[in-house]
Amino acid sequence: MPRYALYALLIFTPLARASVQGWAISIINLVTLLALTALLLEKTLTWEWQWIKTPLDWPILILLILVILSAIFSMHRYTSLWAFILLLNYITIYYLVIHTVKTRSQVRHLFYVIIGVAALLTIIGLLKILCGNPFPWWDYTAFQYNPNRLSATFGNANHLAGYMEMAIPLLLGFLITGLRGGRLFLMNGITFFLFLSLILSLSRGGWFGAFAGLFFMAFALLFNRYFESKRLVIALACIFFVVVFIVLSSTVVVKRIRTVEKMEDTPSLSSRATGWAGIVKMIKDHPLFGTGPGTFAVVFTQYQPSGLTLRYFNAHNDYLQVISEAGLPIIPIIGWMIIAFYRKGFEKLNNPSRLVRGTTIGAMSGVTAILIHGIFDFNLYVPANALLFTVLAAIVVLPVPTPDKPEFRNGEVINEQPVKGNNP
Repeated sequence: MPRYALYALLIFTPLARASVQGWAISIINLVTLLALTALLLEKTLTWEWQWIKTPLDWPILILLILVILSAIFSMHRYTSLWAFILLLNYITIYYLVIHTVKTRSQVRHLFYVIIGVAALLTIIGLLKILCGNPFPWWDYTAFQYNPNRLSATFGNANHLAGYMEMAIPLLLGFLITGLRGGRLFLMNGITFFLFLSLILSLSRGGWFGAFAGLFFMAFALLFNRYFESKRLVIALACIFFVVVFIVLSSTVVVKRIRTVEKMEDTPSLSSRATGWAGIVKMIKDHPLFGTGPGTFAVVFTQYQPSGLTLRYFNAHNDYLQVISEAGLPIIPIIGWMIIAFYRKGFEKLNNPSRLVRGTTIGAMSGVTAILIHGIFDFNLYVPANALLFTVLAAIVVLPVPTPDKPEFRNGEVINEQPVKGNNP
């Protein structure tokens, strides 16, 4: 049940307008609580209470302490309480992956769910553009910045791009795990459509983040001793740059890139820089514990610089926003998490298993993409993307999955994991 609840969240959160509304967050809370209860009940019945250690345990604990202190001294405690509960959901989901995804088939099933949802989002987005939106419950034209950009079930095309830039490297990493025949053909077709979805989102931050993630993947594969198809990576990189050149020659895309320095209905780079100056003042006034979790939209009205035509409900920079809400002490915690995450990831890339290497490099590249995109946007404040980010981080640091069937050598089992509480 815990795994099925996790699958349900991965499917539900992007379909429910990225779960940015209160009712969707309430469902996340309920399903996460159900999954946690089921996991604890299972451990109680089997009496298997062994804690699975990860390199992120200590930074997560210190992060929780800091966020609790920040919520106590918050400028709006009610808002901070709900933001803290949502953070607890993400941490719970992280440990649900760690404690329930243990075998190779379970890893594959988790990947199939994520890739399937990304493919479904692409289909919905294309139907909305080509068929005049046959889905009235996903009609967001009343508040969308540009309804001509592919956004699927998301209210903001930039956030759909954030989802795709995590899913695409994950899928590419899965392709090098040894797929054959029909599954390989199907996954290649899905890859094409996910790239199409990313391109049609017309998200500059999404393009840049995806490029950074794919560059990281190519770099890691070229210097990996177990990966032998280095010429293939170089050839694919050349093809990728050719495709990018063709796409950039598109009139629509060129116009979109030219708006980087122009004021439009969405914040441009220059207007975001102006807003960031106000956020820096906000941080200077609340350096120790920030203004409180989730309080940015409330407090920033006092710091928003004159000349901005749009009210900033988010900082359009994940790092500045989290620092403004939790204080400067969160900077070393984030640095600690990033170092521990990549150290564990590169360690697992030396595992002889293709499944371990492929899933690890795909998840690492997806995380890298969204971390880069976070400099210009607030994807990690969107529950659907934050949840996927959490799952990808857990995939990288979870223990090496065991084979689904025991392997024998000289008549003895060599890969079976003993389960405490069972009779021999």
